[in-house]
Amino acid sequence: MLRATARLAPRLLPRAEAALGTRGMSMAGMKGYDDREAAEEMLFFKKEDEKLLRKLLSKVRSQAAQSDPHAAAGAYEAEKSQLKAIVGKYNISDADLKALIEWKHEIHH
Repeated sequence: MLRATARLAPRLLPRAEAALGTRGMSMAGMKGYDDREAAEEMLFFKKEDEKLLRKLLSKVRSQAAQSDPHAAAGAYEAEKSQLKAIVGKYNISDADLKALIEWKHEIHH
C-alpha cells in the first residue's frame, strides 16, 4: 500500500497544488472582509472596556467619598467651579449644575 502511494504521489502532486492554489486565491479575495471584521471586533471590545472602566471609576469615586467625605466635597466643589467657568454665561442654577455633574459621572454615556 505504501509503495502504491509513493508511486502515485508524483502524479497527484500537480493536481493537488492546482486545487490548493485555486482555493488560496479565492480566500485572498476575502482579505478586506477579514480586516473589516477585525476592526469591528476591536471597536466592540474598546466600547466594552470603556463601559467597564466607567463602572470601576464610579465605584472608586463612591468609595473615596465614603472614606474621605471632606476630600470628596472638595473635589465636587472643584468640578462645580470648572463647570461654572464653562457654562457660567447661561445663568444655570446650582441644582442644574449638580444634575450636570451627576450626569457626567454616570456610567450610561
